[in-house]
Amino acid sequence: MAATPRLSRPPRILVASDQNHALRDVVSSLGRRGYSVLRVFAEPDVLGRARTTRPDVIVLDTKLSDGRSLDLARTLRADPSVGSGTPILLLVAAPPRPSRQDHLAALRAGVWELVRPPLDVAALLHKLDGYVLTKFERDRAPRRDVVDEMTGLYSMHGLARRAGELILQASKHHASVACVVLAPDLNGPVAADALCDVARLLKASGRHSDAIGRVGPAEFAVIAAGVNRAGARQLAQRLRESVGAELRAGYDAVSSRRAGALEPRSLLARAARALEMARMQGKWMREARE
Repeated sequence: MAATPRLSRPPRILVASDQNHALRDVVSSLGRRGYSVLRVFAEPDVLGRARTTRPDVIVLDTKLSDGRSLDLARTLRADPSVGSGTPILLLVAAPPRPSRQDHLAALRAGVWELVRPPLDVAALLHKLDGYVLTKFERDRAPRRDVVDEMTGLYSMHGLARRAGELILQASKHHASVACVVLAPDLNGPVAADALCDVARLLKASGRHSDAIGRVGPAEFAVIAAGVNRAGARQLAQRLRESVGAELRAGYDAVSSRRAGALEPRSLLARAARALEMARMQGKWMREARE
């Protein structure tokens, strides 16, 4: 593995599949590349093995879970031992080619990429190397750099990092990405208790695939993959209703064609400017404009 000198230990990959013949070359190549390959052959064992080994990448086979692979992915995502930062790849059958709805469903379940047969071993290894480096870099970051101490949400730095991961996932699924920046419409300084209440309600109303952070003294942002501009407006409205308080919001979204080249902080900045325009114009919501 070209990146081995930068890693503090052999990367762990959990392969959940009962297809020995189809994955023989992949597993043996991973071993030669310096990976520690962990095999699981039955669906009920996947979560337990993930909890005990804390893999750097998980590869799930749709055939293993008999059509319930997305449910399994959501279960893994919800578990703290996996969380949002562990890449999950899903091996899908062919034919048919995955549809747009298949990609969106996988994205919202927390699957970073769909992998279709026939497997290109060299290309797959290259993908896994990149995902492993992303995971190691995330794990090395001190918690105080990525988590806002007051609210427990992402900090600005942590949200930008997570946004980069979501943008990467969206580009793999040919999906759009949206950002909504919002703030309570209150006069004077906002009490810490009020901010924590808003943060708690935002977190409770979000999807597992959303990234939510505090990006200013009283400003919050939600990054949502698989959401276009119309969806961003609906998201802002839903968040306003969930919080149960007057909010102002700004939003932006980029199409799947632009997602791959998007700078995460640029998306956040454009949505934040839209929020400022909403404040200046006395509107509750504004869309970012070129």
